[in-house]
Amino acid sequence: MRRPLALLAALVSLAAVPARAQSLPPPVPATAWLVYDRAAGQVLASAQAAQRWEPASLTKLMTAYLVFEAVRDGRLAWQQVVAAPAAVRRVGPEESRMYLQPGNRMSVRTLVEGLLIISANDAAVTLAEAVDGSEAGFVARMNAAAARLGMAGTHFNNPSGIPGPTHYTTAEDLLRLTLAFDRDFPEVYAITRAPRFSFRAFRKEASNPLLAQDAAVDGFKTGHTGAAGYNIIVSARQRVMAGGAGQPRDLVAILLGTPSKGDRARGAELLLNYAGTAFHLSEVLTAGEDIQRLRVPGSAEGEVGLGVAATQVMALPAGSEATLRVTLKDEAEIFAPLPQGAVLGEVEAVLGEQVLARAPLVTLQEATPAAWPLRLYDWVALRLSRWIG
Repeated sequence: MRRPLALLAALVSLAAVPARAQSLPPPVPATAWLVYDRAAGQVLASAQAAQRWEPASLTKLMTAYLVFEAVRDGRLAWQQVVAAPAAVRRVGPEESRMYLQPGNRMSVRTLVEGLLIISANDAAVTLAEAVDGSEAGFVARMNAAAARLGMAGTHFNNPSGIPGPTHYTTAEDLLRLTLAFDRDFPEVYAITRAPRFSFRAFRKEASNPLLAQDAAVDGFKTGHTGAAGYNIIVSARQRVMAGGAGQPRDLVAILLGTPSKGDRARGAELLLNYAGTAFHLSEVLTAGEDIQRLRVPGSAEGEVGLGVAATQVMALPAGSEATLRVTLKDEAEIFAPLPQGAVLGEVEAVLGEQVLARAPLVTLQEATPAAWPLRLYDWVALRLSRWIG
């Protein structure tokens, strides 16, 4: 008779440090916000991150993304000279601009710098027409790109961020767009980290105040209207806390609807500091490292190491470490030969009752057949144990 498949579970401690409750995030002066750790791929904390909100000039990130796509695809070139269209006359004196007049000629690169460093609305209008020939066509492309990037809570009406009832986004969606830049066009940060913008006789400081306050900040974008309040996306690379404590961290903080420029900068620093002090990075699963040794009947090696094929890094509450929970196949089902990478179970990284990550448990070495007397002995022993069981 065959017995049902048995599951053997074991707990393997990664560290003796006891888990500690996650500290609460600071009071952030924003309607919606989140902070994200790039290395862990985790949102560490958030509030109202799916709530629709006016993006204001954060809209220009999508405008820039589509220009980067056009350059990549050969539809534009960075040094290509384009003329400002008649539509720049619509940019009002209260709007951020680089004072373009219809017919002014400048490179695509200069326009993108004006777009991202000082948030120039006339640069947005000029780039939209350069990509698609019309603002209407460009806005359609913006919404198609939002859908493609999974930005289900976003809709655009213009390339600049002029407010309107159907012009909105969410903190979650802005994170998706930021990560799309990380993946597709990381060279954008060479622009957004610039402290100022110059064009002919025009010179203006960058709109992101954190560039001058935090050396780890390399952008990303600010925005403001009366309806939106003060919005910001901050990118920080290899950021360490004061005194050099803790691990350097690659972080993104997004705040929407802060009441003032000061609150916007202060809120961003609060989130970056919270991410650096309330969490630490841990390799909860390490590729190629023995998690467990397993006897393989019928093999020349006798036993093989079991582990995972890919490393997984997590951000864990400060002072806590994960444990590993291993689930193996019924040993009666295991017999040589086995190739390297054979799946023999599953491993979970666990913190308290929460499963942080799971992965197939695989052989880290090949199990080759032993000489026939040993293989026959092991085969008979397995059959007898199954029959007796």
